[in-house]
Amino acid sequence: MKHETLFVGTTPGLEGVLAEELHELGFPGEPSSGGVTLEAPAGSYRFINLWSRLASRVLLRVAEVASVDALRKLPLKGYSADFEIDAFGEGAAAWGGVLKSTPGAVKLLLRGTKGRCQVSIDTSGELLHFRGYRQEVGRAPMRETLAAGVLRLAKWKPEEPLWDVMCGSGTLLIEATEMAAGLAPGRNRKFAFESFASHDAAGFQALPRSRTAVKGDLFGSDLNAGALGTTRRNAKRAGVFELLKLERLDATKLVKRGDTGLVIANLPYGKRVGERDELGKLYRSLGKSLRAACPGWYFAFLLEEGAEHLGLTIAERHRVSNGGLDCEVVLGQM
Repeated sequence: MKHETLFVGTTPGLEGVLAEELHELGFPGEPSSGGVTLEAPAGSYRFINLWSRLASRVLLRVAEVASVDALRKLPLKGYSADFEIDAFGEGAAAWGGVLKSTPGAVKLLLRGTKGRCQVSIDTSGELLHFRGYRQEVGRAPMRETLAAGVLRLAKWKPEEPLWDVMCGSGTLLIEATEMAAGLAPGRNRKFAFESFASHDAAGFQALPRSRTAVKGDLFGSDLNAGALGTTRRNAKRAGVFELLKLERLDATKLVKRGDTGLVIANLPYGKRVGERDELGKLYRSLGKSLRAACPGWYFAFLLEEGAEHLGLTIAERHRVSNGGLDCEVVLGQM
């Protein structure tokens, strides 16, 4: 069987857990800066695009050439008659000027280094965090792929209770619910490979879009009624609203709910000095509330800085990028 080389990109900081996810999907590979490189049967990019929750883009490594003449002669028409050229690295201008660039066409990435050019085709198109359900966002949105990464860093299992105490527009909560429901994250969107000249549409449609669902308690709360409304509408678009339990609740005044599970949240960031002072007070109140309401629960919080104000024992810290902002995921148990 013919094999292809793929580079599966992800949010910086999630390379290791992406490798874990891909291995579970049947595609073992080696993590490196920005993603995972793997060898897989031809056409595997279709399944990875459809099912990976952490991948941001899947690149098909076509070739590595040492001259512009070799680049010009590459047999690329099996993929597309036209490409949008994205050249970068050493000699980008020279490599990028070899082929005609058609805006809006399938992307052909040309990476120059040490006199050679690595040629890749973008099989994804729009970045994979665009699942299709989130048409409304809150004040501090996070990408769906990062939300899935936080859940995996926390080692959360769908059969365990989960409570997002500041659910905002519902990204973390909906990602968790889709996992529990066994739904493919890419089931409601289009991919660049669907326009390839050699695309097997029937074969792609035959790929599964769902798996066995797992029953778990999934809670979301927020003080802002508008945020809860956004979560509700996004969850309905994702087809998972009936699996959620939403409640208007102040995170600093939580009430006890169950004996164990995962408390999770994308905590607010303070960008100015005064806001950071207020943020410290909020974090201290939140930590006190959590210790009283959720003894024995695990926690996973995404924040920019100031985790010490929570007053919680932090077992792990993972640096990640959230929309270009250097953040961290802190993990532990109450």
